[in-house]
Amino acid sequence: MKFGFVIVEGFGDRTSTAEHTLRRLTEVEGEVEYRTVPGVAETVLAAKCFAELTSVDAVLVFLPAASSVEPAVLTTTLDGLTNIVLDWNMPIVTTISYPDGTKLARAAVTMVEMQIEMENKAEGRMVDTSVN
Repeated sequence: MKFGFVIVEGFGDRTSTAEHTLRRLTEVEGEVEYRTVPGVAETVLAAKCFAELTSVDAVLVFLPAASSVEPAVLTTTLDGLTNIVLDWNMPIVTTISYPDGTKLARAAVTMVEMQIEMENKAEGRMVDTSVN
C-alpha cells in the first residue's frame, strides 16, 4: 500500500505516529509521500494532486483543531476533500475525524482494505451492459 500525507504547515506533530502505525499494520510500498501546504484550504488541491498524479492508495490530511479554523473554511475544505473521495474512489482521512495519529492510520488502512476487497469481489460479478 502507498500513502500520501498532506500537512498544514505547523500541524504535522502526529505524522511520525501515523507513519509508524501504517508500517506496523501493513507493508508500505516505498516511502510515505509528504506534502506541506500553507493553509487548511490548500489541502484540497494537494489531496487532488495525490489522486490524479500519484499511485497512493489513501491520503491522510493533518489539519489544525477544528476550533482554530474559521468554520466556513473548514466546511469548504471538508466538502472539497469529500468530492475528491467520491470522484477518485480514494480514501481520505483527516485529523478532524481522527485526532490521534494511530487512529488516523488505522482508519486509512481499514478503508483501503475495504476498497480492495470490494473491488476484488465486484470484478467477478461485472455484467456487460453494453448494447449489442
